[in-house]
Amino acid sequence: MVARRRGVGQLACLCALALALATAGCGSDSQDEGGADGGTAVASATSFPDFLDPALSYSTLGWQMMWVVYTPLLTYAHAEGSAGSRLIPGLAEALPDVSSDGRTYRLTLRSGLRYSDGGAVRASDFEHTIKRVLNLESGGSFYYLGIEGAEDYVKAGTARADISGIVTDDDTGAITIRLKAPDGTFPNVLALNFAGLVPGDTPFQNRTRDPAPGVGAYRIEDVRAGRGFELVKVPGFAVGDIGAAKLDRISVRVVANRRRQTQDTIANKIDYMIDQPAPDQIRMVRDRYSGGRYREYATASTYFFFLNHRVAPFDDKRVRQAVNHAIDRNAIPRLYGGLLTPSCNYLPPQITGYRKLDPCPYGDTPDLAKARSLVSAAGVAGDEVKVFGSTEPESRASAEHLADVLTSIGLKGRPQIVSGAVFLGTVGNAKTRAQAGFAAFFQDFPHPANFTTLVDGRAIQPTNSANQGNVDDAQITAILERAGTNADLGAVADDYAAVDRRIVEEAHVVPFGNRENTVLYSDRVDADSCTLWHPVYNLDLTRLCLR
Repeated sequence: MVARRRGVGQLACLCALALALATAGCGSDSQDEGGADGGTAVASATSFPDFLDPALSYSTLGWQMMWVVYTPLLTYAHAEGSAGSRLIPGLAEALPDVSSDGRTYRLTLRSGLRYSDGGAVRASDFEHTIKRVLNLESGGSFYYLGIEGAEDYVKAGTARADISGIVTDDDTGAITIRLKAPDGTFPNVLALNFAGLVPGDTPFQNRTRDPAPGVGAYRIEDVRAGRGFELVKVPGFAVGDIGAAKLDRISVRVVANRRRQTQDTIANKIDYMIDQPAPDQIRMVRDRYSGGRYREYATASTYFFFLNHRVAPFDDKRVRQAVNHAIDRNAIPRLYGGLLTPSCNYLPPQITGYRKLDPCPYGDTPDLAKARSLVSAAGVAGDEVKVFGSTEPESRASAEHLADVLTSIGLKGRPQIVSGAVFLGTVGNAKTRAQAGFAAFFQDFPHPANFTTLVDGRAIQPTNSANQGNVDDAQITAILERAGTNADLGAVADDYAAVDRRIVEEAHVVPFGNRENTVLYSDRVDADSCTLWHPVYNLDLTRLCLR
């Protein structure tokens, strides 16, 4: 995520192929929502997902797909607003039983679950799933290193070695997880797509081209690298409170030109446009289709520029401060068609711990003279800086904007644009030594610790690093270690507010706004009866239907 936050297989439950496969984990296709069942919809995206492997996917588009293909032990209710932030049992029978010291979690796998290929789901598949996350150096590895034995497993470098803190029983479905220390976010961690179960024989390699089986409303078929893939309904799927998909198939196609996407959606050639229209089309679309085919939704997101603390010139705090003084936070939203609210904070307003920084430590308007003075004092005037952005329009435009700003304060900014499909892997790889770049993060789960991961020194890793700027602030780490053990989020809200302020005052990143997302449909979509905007996963593809 990072446009998340920044895949491969699919968690799905087969019930109807034969009576022999009928299980207690499967149910009826019927739904109470409006709109017709069945049919095929076409969805468009500007770029291919980063991965179609649940162990690796960490982009917004990838996660939207993973959620309906791979179900973890816990998941989120399929509902809008705050109700959608509620944890519910996924493949587990119930929410976990947690020991009094907060270190031991006990769950039981639902009986009779089967993957989309008909294979039985086993409790031991959970440990294999977490091993893949750690072994493949996923951007989500950080979340699971608090499990006893996880760090030893990584150090050993043996894929099929044991993680001592995970004990499973395939006969009873029992899963016991022991943590090194209490972690108030661990129930949310269990609900992350990274923990979506895959079979125990799934190879320790990126399975994007050949997705592994999963347990979910859809399975992924016909992957066309860089061009698209198919989401195909799993017959009879239903697990707990998670219902079947309404559509038989969603054909996801990559259409790089968003102006074309917009026009094709208006012309009913595309049923669901995942990305927003081009900035110069927003007003037209808003005026003509708002409330019907076009909707706007606030998101818990933070948009910022990362500055690599381990690479010159941003290893010098003065240069990082210079960038913060030079950025015009009120001008950048124009790059987003007005769908970005300026902000000096790192945490977004919807997240506990947010306290508006008023005044902003760097003022409300750019101070280029101050910025040039700091660059000069640091002795880096004239240094070249490559600013990374992706081929996605806002990312490219933001990177180009930052490059211009850097040039205006005495550096030599150079945009470095890479494919959206490989952007996160590129800037998250230590060997790239990315000096600066665009970053956008949408919540993985509704908790401030989720956002602070991107500036937590403990999250730095050689590849797929979520902490792209290599921020390693001992004071922040100490606060996060203390606050993270408390399951009472309200009790530690001030701690997260203090971290937010320090992130900004120490110029660890350059925050500039919070995003609204858009959805544009064809006339074929029953937008009133069967669309659901989820606070974590955006449009819920299981509810999408046609008239």
